[in-house]
Amino acid sequence: MLTTDSIIALSILSLLFLIGVAYNDNSNTIAQIQEGHARIFKTIPLANLVPKDVNTAGENITVSRPAVTQKQQQQTSEIVAAIIPYIMPSQQDLKSRQEHPVTGLKASQQDLKSRQEHPVTGLKATGLKASQQDLKSRQEQPLAGFNTKGTINSLISTPRDKWIATGNWSMNANNGALTFFQTNMTWFNKSGNATHTHEFLNFRPTEGRITIQPGNTISLKGIMDVGTNHRVVWKNVDSAISVNNGKTITISLNDKQTNSHFAGQPILGIVSLITRCSDVPLQAMEVLPSCGQS
Repeated sequence: MLTTDSIIALSILSLLFLIGVAYNDNSNTIAQIQEGHARIFKTIPLANLVPKDVNTAGENITVSRPAVTQKQQQQTSEIVAAIIPYIMPSQQDLKSRQEHPVTGLKASQQDLKSRQEHPVTGLKATGLKASQQDLKSRQEQPLAGFNTKGTINSLISTPRDKWIATGNWSMNANNGALTFFQTNMTWFNKSGNATHTHEFLNFRPTEGRITIQPGNTISLKGIMDVGTNHRVVWKNVDSAISVNNGKTITISLNDKQTNSHFAGQPILGIVSLITRCSDVPLQAMEVLPSCGQS
């Protein structure tokens, strides 16, 4: 027959299992449950868990349930009261915990506050975090600039005529900022009996810091002024400049903002010079020729 002590012990074991599952975020749950088990079996002899006086006469098996004594109830209450604090965290403990965004582990509010997303990997971990001071110092690292220039050699086809555009262009940048850009060209119609000039001036980039990319490629977007016969006639025209593999240049302008004068076609040219430059030493004390107007 199952004794009262064995029934109590089994009930407590079931309770401990359910509580342990519900609060599995406590890293010491297993050790604490084992400690609780040890205390239970220290109080309740293992022999009491063996069924005794089982009536097996006939087909039915009956187990008598003797009344629980006051002493046994008190023992049970003491055991439960001693074990619960080990496996049930306080409200304060639960409130102070928060799930880590990557590992799923729990971390204190102070730990999470000290972490920040790594600018390259996107991970959030103590070993990868970068302070605001570190990020600021990286942004302030000097960038290699460039000196570049060349010629304009382009053909513009309009509904009325074809125009040959020829001239010169130059562009300079230093430490992530454009310092100079200008294009001067003369247009001739195909019969040679008409001519006028165009100037591209005051290019202002609208996207980030400027530097020369691998393969001597440069891509810029911004606004600039467009002149005709040495007078600015279109201001703040949306524009794009691309130096392609250090060989050619493409200058595109917004067609509507220039009254379709360029027929929606880019101005093309050739690169005759492109060099990296910097007025200050770069990382690893790399020294380049000084930047200046070509």
